[in-house]
Amino acid sequence: MANCVLCGQKLGMFDKVKIDFHNTKQSVCSDCANRLDNTVGPDRAELFRQILDSPYLENGEDIRADINTGKPCPACGAILHRKLRNFSIGSDGYGGLSSLGLPSYEVDLYACPQCGKVELYTAAPGAWAALTDQPEAEQVTCPDCGTRHSPLIGCPSCAVRQAGLGRTFPQEEKQSTSKRSKKVPWEK
Repeated sequence: MANCVLCGQKLGMFDKVKIDFHNTKQSVCSDCANRLDNTVGPDRAELFRQILDSPYLENGEDIRADINTGKPCPACGAILHRKLRNFSIGSDGYGGLSSLGLPSYEVDLYACPQCGKVELYTAAPGAWAALTDQPEAEQVTCPDCGTRHSPLIGCPSCAVRQAGLGRTFPQEEKQSTSKRSKKVPWEK
């Protein structure tokens, strides 16, 4: 059985109202829900402080960690609040099904409560090191110019040199109309 995060009253199954509080669902009684709905400005901020200090706050440690990040906003200096954890940024810039199987990078998204600036920080401290410490891919040396390149492609230096020489590829010989024995249906 849950308790109201504001007044501490025991809540039955049908007595509780769920509210969104820092990306979590918190249980309050119907009286406190009405009080929250009808309060604005500094009084509402005071109610939110009471919820933060409540012993009945669910996931209180995570919520306090999201609010007290210690990261200052680079624009105004206020303390940033963490809004999303382990947010995936795809290597192709797209999301959803188009990113399946592609490498991604996990970040935490922080927002400034004063100016609205959004910042991204690495989700796990060792994540960047794991991405950069990968062994270098095998390379081959071009026998013509000595440039090292991936074995999956031709030598890029030789390709640039050949393009600069004006090398052209043989044109496909056009089939003359006199050699055709049969006309296509739309020709008369």
